[in-house]
Amino acid sequence: MKKTELSSAQRSLRNHRIRRKIGIVVRYVLLGLVGAVMLYPLLWMIGASFSETIMPGISFLPSEWSWVGWKEAFRLPGWGSSTGYSLFRALWNTLQYLIPSVLFMTFSTLLVAYVVARFRFKGRKLVFALVIGTLLMPAAIFRIPLYAFWTSESIAPLWEETSLPFLGYLPLWAGSLFAANSFSIFMYIQFMRTIPRDLDEAAAIDGANRFQVLWHVMMPVLKPIVITVALLLLLAAYNDYQGPLIYVVDSEKLPLSIVLKLFGKDSTNTYAHIFARALLTVLVPILLFFAAQKYFIGNDADSAVKG
Repeated sequence: MKKTELSSAQRSLRNHRIRRKIGIVVRYVLLGLVGAVMLYPLLWMIGASFSETIMPGISFLPSEWSWVGWKEAFRLPGWGSSTGYSLFRALWNTLQYLIPSVLFMTFSTLLVAYVVARFRFKGRKLVFALVIGTLLMPAAIFRIPLYAFWTSESIAPLWEETSLPFLGYLPLWAGSLFAANSFSIFMYIQFMRTIPRDLDEAAAIDGANRFQVLWHVMMPVLKPIVITVALLLLLAAYNDYQGPLIYVVDSEKLPLSIVLKLFGKDSTNTYAHIFARALLTVLVPILLFFAAQKYFIGNDADSAVKG
């Protein structure tokens, strides 16, 4: 009787292991299929960068391989210059408004969100309602007032006539000094609400002021959301086309978002050139994403409170 019970238990355990292995295999097969579908556009673009003609069908492997696109990927013809326009120069132009915009906006919105989420003052709910209200407003309605402001006689000389780096792109990043991004503020506030106030109170008992609480106590917990907000702001500024198109008129100052759109297929540019340059431009955000992806998930607020 005991042997019968033992053998049935062994069979049940074996069947359970088999079902578990089958479930794991099915899960990974589904993930692999979904991943292949999501990666297909990128694979097709990589294949197209080695083909001088457009590739027919769904295959991402070119019929005839060519390196001409990658050999001439960093230099773009135009502007009456024999040497052409350097892709590195366009990248540097992009960084001149990308770096200050991301840095200032990340921390200015953090300060605003910290005040709204952790301070107690009259009108706090009204301020939060205004943040939500501006979040729901389309960005296009601010274009005309901002353009009228930046091109006025008193403001325009500050950035139009300067050759200093970063300052020539002032209209594209000046708003970051004043936390002009409601979505970032909203993300910070929602994340801070998950952090127990016990951390603030314990630090206050130890004599920490408000800024010390933010920097020494909350910043280690806020690291995932700070990295996430910074990356979202970086992608938005990196892909911005309308802003540079409005304010940047000098061909020597054009960023990547405009330069790439100016060079379509013509007598000097093949499909290989177009896709090779496009891959080089997306390489920067892809590398930053993989470098910072470990910070996307997780909130250590609960582990910071004992008991």
